[in-house]
Amino acid sequence: MIPHKPFAGYKWKWLSKTPSEGLLEPPVFLGVLRVLAKHEGQAPADPAVIADLKQVQDETSTRINLARTGNRNLIRNSGQYWKGTGLLKPIDGEIKLTGFGREVAKGDVSRDEFAALMIAHTALPGLAPYSPAERLAWMQAGLEIRPLQLILQVLQALERTSDESYLTNDELVRVVIPLAGVKSKHTAIAEALTQHRAGSLTLAGWPDCAPSANDRRMTVQLLRFLAHFGVLRTAAGGTRDEQRYWLESDLGSDLITTKPTKSLFADDQAATAAVDEIRQSELPSMVERERRLVSMLSRPRQGAFRKAVLSAQGCKCVISGEIMGEVLEAAHIRPVKHKGGDEAANGLCLRVDLHRLYDAGHLRIRSNGQIVLSEAAKGSVTYSALPGSIQLPNGVNHANVRWRDEYL
Repeated sequence: MIPHKPFAGYKWKWLSKTPSEGLLEPPVFLGVLRVLAKHEGQAPADPAVIADLKQVQDETSTRINLARTGNRNLIRNSGQYWKGTGLLKPIDGEIKLTGFGREVAKGDVSRDEFAALMIAHTALPGLAPYSPAERLAWMQAGLEIRPLQLILQVLQALERTSDESYLTNDELVRVVIPLAGVKSKHTAIAEALTQHRAGSLTLAGWPDCAPSANDRRMTVQLLRFLAHFGVLRTAAGGTRDEQRYWLESDLGSDLITTKPTKSLFADDQAATAAVDEIRQSELPSMVERERRLVSMLSRPRQGAFRKAVLSAQGCKCVISGEIMGEVLEAAHIRPVKHKGGDEAANGLCLRVDLHRLYDAGHLRIRSNGQIVLSEAAKGSVTYSALPGSIQLPNGVNHANVRWRDEYL
């Protein structure tokens, strides 16, 4: 049956009606957040804020002009990226982070925990960029959609029933969003995608749920967020609407269907409860394992890199002192995808479990050797006993250590 719009203006919006592609890349997103945390209580247009945003712009090599002034000030113009993810309070003229925002900025909430929280808590219609009238229309239609969860559910269903287990932004707009509007199950959406690809389902007469110029730029942000934070992978090339996104492994359907009992966006107390709740699930560790698998499969030079790093650092874990080769790995300090290299100066010899904590953001290393743990790691019997600081090995690039601490 041809789906229909549940109400005239039905469409998916997330974060900003005028998206700036690239703001959700972790180095930029987290780098800006840490500038905001540093300057809490100041005006977004304060020269000191602008200067630090310019540094983020330069050091992340983003093409986005972060150091905007006047009416084009970044927070005035694109602040909803941080407000809509529960990190920045919706206060004009002053930088004020939420309690959750401060925890993410400090690294007490890891990147994987943040991604898991966004997957579980992102729901449409959100407070912005929907208008009160639009939110009322959603409510009257009895409609609430968790778009990130639904995307993952559809991809899982495709993975189990089809050889083409990917999703494009064009398919999201033309198939997923219309069917979600009539409350179709993810399995039915996956079947419709399979039939459409096989040519047995025509979309003639289906509603256009992205009629405006920026609508498809808004929907692709959902796919790109999942890719930027390691939940999906995507191949280079292709247009915005044709680029394909895949799951690399099965996240477990129960992990992406459970509706949270506490709202991340209600207040600081509810956000704390939401973080505790997500930490008790397996989703953050599943996100980390998936990203790690992607990294392993895409790093053909990993063996040579490991040999160079371990040789340069005496085959000893720089944190624990472990010397058993079977459990030692080479960790990239600045990731290759963020212009890091495969040279020994860009690596640390770490015990395998510490490498995973480092990649997941539970363990941070400052350029002065200070060890910083997330709240979850601080609560661990094993990892709370790690040293508070280390001596960085000779030859390690301290600039890369600082870059990682600032931007990942």
